[in-house]
Amino acid sequence: MEIESKVSPLQQHMGIEVTTANHTEQQRKNSRPAVRRPAPASLADVALIDGPSIAAAGCMAVSAWLQLVRNGAAPQPVIRQPRYTRWRLADARAWLIERAAQQMPDKSAAVVAHAKRASAKAREPAAVERAKASRKAGIAARAAGAAG
Repeated sequence: MEIESKVSPLQQHMGIEVTTANHTEQQRKNSRPAVRRPAPASLADVALIDGPSIAAAGCMAVSAWLQLVRNGAAPQPVIRQPRYTRWRLADARAWLIERAAQQMPDKSAAVVAHAKRASAKAREPAAVERAKASRKAGIAARAAGAAG
């Protein structure tokens, strides 16, 4: 694709390139990536995080997070001032990992048991016949809709 370039004598003298495209090739090469790079691991020891961010990371409401803090089930904040409460990122991350590890076995066993029951139910002859009939009915309905 050829990009037309209209340069006035002044722009040419100053070395400015004007194109009709949004960016020149050089600008694309020099642009910063859209994705932010992760923070260094050493920064986690001193980084601070607020309550709403921890609650979002833990998939819970802010009020639930604050209740856990009040009950002593979650880490206590290192800075507590009016409208400014912060926790260490390392403490919050360790707590979230520990919480996930405690909840994982219970839920995974239930999911596996449910999947086994569903698979066994799907293999029953009556279920197989219902699925075949449903497929045939869907194909017939699409064919009737396309013809009409």
